Amino acid sequence: MTEQIQRVIQGMTAPVPVHPSAMRMAPPPAAVVALTPKEILGILRRHIWMIVLFTITGFILGAGLYVVMLRFFPRYTASTGINVLPPVTSDPREFTAIQPQKDLYYQFRATKAALMKQQDMLQNLIKQDSIRATKWFEQFVKRDAAGEIVSIDVAKAIRKLDKKLAVNASRDQDFIRVSMTWADPKESALIVNEMVRLFLSDQREKARAEISEKMASEEKARQDLRDSLRAIQTQMDNLRAGSEFARLDSKTMSYRDYMDEKLASLYNEFSRLDAERERLRVLLAIAERRATQTDYDQVVQQAVEQDPLVRELQNSLNSIDALLAQQTSRFGENHRRVQETRQARDQFKKDLDARKIEIAEIQRKSQWQLAQDDVSAITQQLETITQQVQRARDEYKRVDNDRALYTKLEIEREEKQALLEKANAHYESLKALFDDPDISKLRSLGAAPEPLEVSSPRWEIYLPAGFILGLLAGLGLAFAVELLNDLVRTPSDVMRHLKVPLLGNICHADDDDDVEGIELVHVVRQAPYSIMSECYRQLRTNLKLSAGPAVHKTLLITSPQAGDGKTSVASNLASTFLAENRRILLIDANFRRSAIAHLFPRTSENGSVVEHPDYGLSNYLMGQCTDVSQIIRPSGIAGLDIIDSGPLPSNPAELLDSPRMKELLEQSKTRYDYVLIDGPAMLVSDAKALAAAADGTLVVINASTTHRGAAMRILRELQSIRANVVGTVLMGVRSRKGGYFQEVYRSYLEYQQVPIRSGI
Repeated sequence: MTEQIQRVIQGMTAPVPVHPSAMRMAPPPAAVVALTPKEILGILRRHIWMIVLFTITGFILGAGLYVVMLRFFPRYTASTGINVLPPVTSDPREFTAIQPQKDLYYQFRATKAALMKQQDMLQNLIKQDSIRATKWFEQFVKRDAAGEIVSIDVAKAIRKLDKKLAVNASRDQDFIRVSMTWADPKESALIVNEMVRLFLSDQREKARAEISEKMASEEKARQDLRDSLRAIQTQMDNLRAGSEFARLDSKTMSYRDYMDEKLASLYNEFSRLDAERERLRVLLAIAERRATQTDYDQVVQQAVEQDPLVRELQNSLNSIDALLAQQTSRFGENHRRVQETRQARDQFKKDLDARKIEIAEIQRKSQWQLAQDDVSAITQQLETITQQVQRARDEYKRVDNDRALYTKLEIEREEKQALLEKANAHYESLKALFDDPDISKLRSLGAAPEPLEVSSPRWEIYLPAGFILGLLAGLGLAFAVELLNDLVRTPSDVMRHLKVPLLGNICHADDDDDVEGIELVHVVRQAPYSIMSECYRQLRTNLKLSAGPAVHKTLLITSPQAGDGKTSVASNLASTFLAENRRILLIDANFRRSAIAHLFPRTSENGSVVEHPDYGLSNYLMGQCTDVSQIIRPSGIAGLDIIDSGPLPSNPAELLDSPRMKELLEQSKTRYDYVLIDGPAMLVSDAKALAAAADGTLVVINASTTHRGAAMRILRELQSIRANVVGTVLMGVRSRKGGYFQEVYRSYLEYQQVPIRSGI
């Protein structure tokens, strides 16, 4: 059996040792805790019957509601469709295939569907006599005792109609579906058909009104174009009438040809006159130059040569030159006769030059007079030619402007004529559209028939809806029960929320049949093969492995509140150490609720009756006894000594924090292997004083009573005083469906039932 217990111990994983100095309190957990798939499955397994019950209840309620609605509130839906043509304006006289853009086509259908649900359309529908005669409309009419109409709640009728009359534009098909749901199938079909009729009529009238407005605007534009054409034609006729073209035979040439020939003639005349003007200007310049020059020109030279006196003087001069040459060669240069001859020659030379000058002056005066006459004549001709050139230029400019204006008017007339033809075609197209029966791009697909089957309620909706709602309610309640419970119930709760090492899990007494009728504080000694005893042995092993033996020689065992099971942990933990032949001192430091004295009473058999049987820890701390041995008594169990709490002092916290308490613990560590202190709950300050003095503190968490906030609070308080929290013990852990402990308990029980074969 010992071997079996060791195998169980080896099969269960001990926590990883964590040194107390490395442990830090984590911040409070978030409001939403992530659940692992295994935890979710465990919640479902634990609350499976509640989930099934709610699911069945929801299914039954859905079925019952379906029957009631079918019996008392049936609804019939009548529907029809409106075919929506492509939103492209085209001439109905032309047969062309139109492929509109898909999204634009759907948007056009959706717009038409929205127009049908507008308030004015709903009001017009309500005003129809056929609608006012229905039972549907009667529900909005208030009558007096005589049956006369007192008032009509039109606003409510419109809201009801807007809710029950459905108009949906199909994305993949080119029609709008119109449907009405009401208790009477005949009235449903009537309302749908009346709405379709009104809508088609309204859209047709609006489309025709729009086309009529466009036609009126187009007609005005056509009239303006015709007026412009008449004005242009009148202006062109005036241009032709104001020219010589009117006197010509218009059949032989056009006005444009006449203008071209006129411009060509004027241009030639202008060129001729301009050339003549330039020639006269040259002649005038020559005459003026000859009238003012002094040199002999060819004309003067010719007049001199023809003069008889000049010829005579020239001949005489030539004879004297010949005589002078003979005398010079004969007599020399300085001879008297030579000088006389030279003087005569000079005189003839002067006379000749004077005669030439006289002839030149006479000729020059004559030529100057002629030149003056020529200049006057040429100047007059030049002025005449200049005037003719100016008139020709003005005539050319006028004719050119007339031709440009005429050309412009022709172009403008052609443009206006083209616009008029286009406007006429557009007007004819609008006229054809106005007469088109599909002017509104809507076409009825036929009247809505009376529905033969109810549209609501549908069992396909009510039964699955009841089933799903019941299932969701069951799941929601199951998770609410689990998540709203803030007790520290499982090891995962300790690791997730407290962030401290978990050294042991003590199962609940209801899950262990071997501890039935056994006092739980002595379960290790009285039921050594129970699973609860195995839990305490695992606690001892984990406690030893979490740190060295010298670190935890004095161990305080405390809890958030009284009744959490710390005394049972202290007593059974002491029993597990005794199984290793250790000497243990168990100190009852809970002055307010002492329990050790009742669990291990003083008897004569165990030799615990002394001179002062009521001496305890408080007596020693208050100085009523000086020796530690006076308060230590045997428990009746080999290796286990006890110090009772003694009478309740007036200042327990101060006594536990006194030097005598520290001295007591130091002396006890030298005489015992382990000193276990059954301390008070953390509700009082006594526990803090002990936690500061002990080597380590073991916090007992009760799975049935300890809340997360309380556990976190005491751990923060222990951290604030720098207490060495070695870990926690989870008391009263129940095996739950889908939980880890249920599998462990079942495996342990099966392991215990395996027969031990000989030789093993």
